[in-house]
Amino acid sequence: MKKVLLATTAWVVLAGVSAAQDLTIGGFLEFEAALGDNYDLGGGARSFDSLDFGVDARLNFDYANSTKSGLDYGMHFELDMYQSDPGDVLALDSVDFNDGYVFVNSALGNFKMGDTGTAGEASNQLNTPFLVTGAIEGDTYAGLEAEQVFYSNAFAGIDFEASIDDDSNWALGLGYAADVGGVGVDLGLSAADEALAASVGASIGGLAFGLNYAYEDVGATTEYIATGLGYTMGALSIGTGVETEIRHAPVAGQEMETNYFAGATYELADGLVFGVGVANLDSDSCSNWTATGGAAVPGVCGAAGNAMSGAGQNLAAGEGRTWTAGASVTVSF
Repeated sequence: MKKVLLATTAWVVLAGVSAAQDLTIGGFLEFEAALGDNYDLGGGARSFDSLDFGVDARLNFDYANSTKSGLDYGMHFELDMYQSDPGDVLALDSVDFNDGYVFVNSALGNFKMGDTGTAGEASNQLNTPFLVTGAIEGDTYAGLEAEQVFYSNAFAGIDFEASIDDDSNWALGLGYAADVGGVGVDLGLSAADEALAASVGASIGGLAFGLNYAYEDVGATTEYIATGLGYTMGALSIGTGVETEIRHAPVAGQEMETNYFAGATYELADGLVFGVGVANLDSDSCSNWTATGGAAVPGVCGAAGNAMSGAGQNLAAGEGRTWTAGASVTVSF
């Protein structure tokens, strides 16, 4: 689900520090209402039936400073929070640490060290401003550990980034953006061990179109395709997109999952955003089979939470689709 994040700068005096330090604090709190029939919310981690409410929130903390020689340094970290009653979207309250790193920027490039996220410039191109959770919505396509060393720089208008974790797993990204005859073009490429992804986006005025393709060969060969069209006019953004995931092995027969999305957001005031969305989800795959009401079968469709196990199963005889809808009110600062 897409979030609108705005930030405001606060000048504070930290305890034990004689001078004011530049600390940016931002975040959001969102009330969510989702309506669905046994549909999977977040890849198996959450599921619900009928109407459910939840509260999602995040706090971002960013500190930046610089030396007299022009070396920039600082840190970033986030706290993610979720609250819901038992039996709802997520049957517990949680506060989780996320994306924490220190950074050092110089003429030689930019370094991040910590939970940085994986390098890669290919981006999801659904162009749907409000996604009913359940979208594959992959922006990175590598299974690197959270803690990494991340490097980025720009050469001749091309953005370059690379990351590596402590097990020597690597990822690379290339990005390029330009104006071609009044049309904004954005190209992205991501590469990692046994994974590759590319995206292309085009925009003119408030209209945006994009296409994303990814290939991964980790245990099983999986392809992912996403495309979408969106339009922004002032405070209103609308869009629609479709995504397909194709699993080639070790499933007995090809598994294909296609989901359709449409959504809109409206910024009523600075930091106050309303969102609505609808989705039609496929249950061709084993992971979506139990999510849309199918019975889990140990050794075939995993009984322990929508996981593929054993030799897998071709579910052509039991396919189904389900409609889901959601709405939210978000206050951000």
